[in-house]
Amino acid sequence: MTRTCTRSLLLALCLALPAGCGISPPTHYHALSRPDDALPASGQARMLVEILPVAVPESLTRSNLVLTDEAGRVTVMESERWLSPIGDELRQILSDGLWKTARASDTYQAPVSGSAVTLPLFRLAVRLDRFEAVPGRAAMIDASWTLRRLPDGAVQGCRWAGRQPVDGRDAAAAAATLSAASRRLADRIGDSLRHVAAGQGLPCPDESR
Repeated sequence: MTRTCTRSLLLALCLALPAGCGISPPTHYHALSRPDDALPASGQARMLVEILPVAVPESLTRSNLVLTDEAGRVTVMESERWLSPIGDELRQILSDGLWKTARASDTYQAPVSGSAVTLPLFRLAVRLDRFEAVPGRAAMIDASWTLRRLPDGAVQGCRWAGRQPVDGRDAAAAAATLSAASRRLADRIGDSLRHVAAGQGLPCPDESR
């Protein structure tokens, strides 16, 4: 075999097997928040809420997307990654969503004393227990949260398990559906915050909402 033929054969092999020739597939980044999630430019807060960092299981602290197939096998997607840690992304969706649905301003980065403000002041703690997608089937989010009116209100808690169809079999479709399910979770938490602020108790949503 001539040198030219050998080089041509090696080039063909590299194109067919990029990982074997030291060429990694491109990394794609996904975000839970979307560009159209931008907050309204103006508005007056009706209440204040300290949104604590979202608690997530150790298995969800990685940046890679983790997908499950129909047989229950888990695949860590090396070239599909979240733009930020899931807990941080979900907390931002909560902050944006509570402002939109309840005009609740997040005070976590700028804490205030209950005696220093006239607006109702709450503390929100969220725990994410399940964050899973099966491409072509569904995305599932299980989460619980507690709300407490500061400084000395009783702690009230709820849990929500949401399921949403995934319209596609690739990582992008799975990430988009997890994003939509995360916004549904934020809406449910916003509903509960408005009820508590109105003195109506904490109505826990059912799974179908």
